[in-house]
Amino acid sequence: MQIVHVSLENEMDLTLAYKKSIKVAELIGLSRSTQTAFATGVSEVCREVIDKAFEGKVVIEIDFKNNKYVLGAAISYSLNGEDLALEEGLQYAKRLIPGFSHKVTDAKGAIDLEMGIPQSAKLTNAKVREIVNHFLKLEPTTPYEELKEKNYQLFLINEQSEIALQHLEYLNQQKNEFLTVASHELKTPLTILRAYTQMAAKSDCNPVTLSHLKKVDTQARKLQQMITQLLDISKIETKTVEYNKEAVSASSYMNDMADLIKQLVPNHELTISIDTSAIIFIDKLRMEQVIMNIVGNAAKYSPAGTLIRLSVTQTAANDVLFEVEDQGIGLSLDDQAKIFAKFYRAEEVTKNYNGLGMGLYISSKIVADHEGRLWVESDGTNGSTFSLTIPGFTKL
Repeated sequence: MQIVHVSLENEMDLTLAYKKSIKVAELIGLSRSTQTAFATGVSEVCREVIDKAFEGKVVIEIDFKNNKYVLGAAISYSLNGEDLALEEGLQYAKRLIPGFSHKVTDAKGAIDLEMGIPQSAKLTNAKVREIVNHFLKLEPTTPYEELKEKNYQLFLINEQSEIALQHLEYLNQQKNEFLTVASHELKTPLTILRAYTQMAAKSDCNPVTLSHLKKVDTQARKLQQMITQLLDISKIETKTVEYNKEAVSASSYMNDMADLIKQLVPNHELTISIDTSAIIFIDKLRMEQVIMNIVGNAAKYSPAGTLIRLSVTQTAANDVLFEVEDQGIGLSLDDQAKIFAKFYRAEEVTKNYNGLGMGLYISSKIVADHEGRLWVESDGTNGSTFSLTIPGFTKL
């Protein structure tokens, strides 16, 4: 059982280690000479560790071996280019304390000192617990001891935080690996399912069957989109997203996309205005994913028949500004601050609309990887305007 510990950093710690060692021996009930021998042996080893090594620590403990109690000191350290095995201080400690072992593994040293506790001390488990409680309840006797104790508690908190962080990173890696494997494995059967569904829909079948097949294809397409988004999240977090960027005219790119965008929002009034001569350097498919996601959200959260306005302009700094304005439910200031977080969905949205909250998170990362910025503005009730900028050039 660990009784007390002291980190070994300077000469004051040497005095502290001696005082605590002799106090433990005194509480056990050892003779004065035995107390002195144990404390001196411990302090001599500690001196060598303080002088010749670093990251030293001594733990005074009581063990039960071969039907008898044993008083021990476990001293650990990191090597600083010197081997302590033959140092005079260690040899002296070896003569004072019968049980002595010293091991060095991978530049880490461990010295164990042990001496048997005679039966005359009448040591029991209850008495051992009393000794432990004595040091637990004992207030530091000097400002230095108080500072040492506070530093040690901070060290323990930091160590626990690091362990928790490492565990969290491991779980995150496992999650990303699972998402990658699962997404890949699900994509193939879904593609086959959609292919056969579409083939069956083109064959001679009654209207009821055709309606069922179209519903199956629609739901399979939604599931396929969700799988693709999960795979994108995994790639984003492992920084393995690949971009095939090329220089394109912003106006030509948007004109080519106009029909596709209109098909995305057949139940809304859509206006598209393009006023830019800038060249942008983008991955066309990834940027299409961003724009379609934002326009799709505008339609999803707006009543049918309302206006969605998409404008593409050029800023004074030659950046290309894309703006999508809707007349939907709007976003509170709190939601605006969180809307681009992974899996975040506003409370009102969660109650009334399906989704996982992945699209805007993925879009924000894609825009950031294009050295751009994505943000939202809303008064909370009368629609929202999503804006993104991409660096533009007059020529490349």
